Amino acid sequence: MRLIRTAALVAASLVTVTGLAACAQEESPTAAPSATSDDLCADITTVTDGTLTVGTSDPAFPPYVIDNKPQNGKGFESATAYAVAEAMGFSSDQVEWTFSPFAKLFAPGDKSYDFALNQISITPARERAVTFSTPYYEAANAVLVLKDSPYASATTLAELQDAKIGVQAATTAQLQVVADIQPTQDLAVYPSSSNATQALKNGQIDAFITDLPTAIYLALPFNVDGTVVGQLPKQEAADTWGLVLQKDNPLVGCVDQALGEITADGTLEAITTKWMTDFTKAPVLQ
Repeated sequence: MRLIRTAALVAASLVTVTGLAACAQEESPTAAPSATSDDLCADITTVTDGTLTVGTSDPAFPPYVIDNKPQNGKGFESATAYAVAEAMGFSSDQVEWTFSPFAKLFAPGDKSYDFALNQISITPARERAVTFSTPYYEAANAVLVLKDSPYASATTLAELQDAKIGVQAATTAQLQVVADIQPTQDLAVYPSSSNATQALKNGQIDAFITDLPTAIYLALPFNVDGTVVGQLPKQEAADTWGLVLQKDNPLVGCVDQALGEITADGTLEAITTKWMTDFTKAPVLQ
């Protein structure tokens, strides 16, 4: 289903587990600083002269961003963004962050960022609106329920068919739930992960299906105090995440080169191990 570039740049040791546009650019892109990388990063343009602007959503959650402050460099996606920036020739103080609703990050139109990341899955429909980098992570969708839920003991997809299931709008979970679980009730679709999480806590839905690392984080006692029943089978709708750029932005060549560098030298693997290892374990539901 996905039309993506080769995943050869994804580190072999990565655990395969599985928001129209933000404000239009007010000025023409200008030349970025001289990059340390050869060829593709030697002569690039960015939204703001001397700065690499990175987009994400607000709020942003662990393990991707810590304390909802991507600028602190803590968390899987924050650390990955800074590692890519460095490989592109930007120091950390030359990185600026901009925020947008999830679905707008990959909607058609001009972008206020150079690249964005927010667990954005590469899909053919999205590729018609934006340009993706090579993948930097793969994840599965997973089922989060409250600990006292009658579905907490489910071990198969069939046992979830009668559950009232919630998903975040514009995510691959929406497609995969319909295809794999075939629920008897209409899906509850929420504009954000926060809305869906609150609905689960309020008993408005029986289960929230989202990517596995997020589900594991949300299950912790200080969040919903729930349990992750398991992950959906890694099939067509499973998540393969890429950095998002404005459609046909030539900067993608430099971004891909940078991803290749931090993969080859082990940086991406080290970031993944540090921030994601505890968020990748759940049985596969069949």
